[in-house]
Amino acid sequence: MKMSVSFQPYLHITPQPRINGTGTSPDPLGGDAQFADLLQAELASGQRVIAAEEILAELDGSPDWEFDRAFGDEPPRDAEKTAHTPVSRQSILKKISDVARTFGVDEDLVREVVRAESNFNPNAVSRAGAKGLMQLMDSTARAMHVRNAYNPDENLAGGTRYLRSLLDRYDGNVKVALAAYNAGPGRIDRLGIDTDEELEARYDQLPRETQRYVAKIMQRLDGGGTS
Repeated sequence: MKMSVSFQPYLHITPQPRINGTGTSPDPLGGDAQFADLLQAELASGQRVIAAEEILAELDGSPDWEFDRAFGDEPPRDAEKTAHTPVSRQSILKKISDVARTFGVDEDLVREVVRAESNFNPNAVSRAGAKGLMQLMDSTARAMHVRNAYNPDENLAGGTRYLRSLLDRYDGNVKVALAAYNAGPGRIDRLGIDTDEELEARYDQLPRETQRYVAKIMQRLDGGGTS
């Protein structure tokens, strides 16, 4: 199976601390011993370093402090780079359509890669450190000129550009391009795979994850997929 592949900046909004009984924002680094102790406890327990405002609110006992739940219970480690503006799935599908047209990649292919990689979650982070909608590793993001992997526009542009390069590299063989996207082109090249037929002949030499990845996406594409 062979196929041919307006960015909006996301504003970083720093929440202001809300401390009961005060109208000012105290200096979070003012040498408060309690602050230092709580920060060290966070680090020692292996938890994320919570914002200074959250620590101050906890020390003050403010019952109405609203912790940011925009990214779920386990926000990305570099959450300061996340897309703070909520993005609907419909909006993401529109962005996929636009970026696929820009890079000349089949829209359905890009959509199914996004579904398989992140299930349309722009703040997804894998255990290996892949980030965003198309799960870009930092090295790939840099190579594709992506500065913020959690920005849906940047991530989709970088991921689709990378997918386009793999389709070109493997002469439009979609299965090979997908395997290279998942396992890395180096591994595919070491196996001497250039065509979908060769990939199928060496399927058992691919990582199990890659086998499932390619099969899942191809099944959805062959079945027409769903939005």
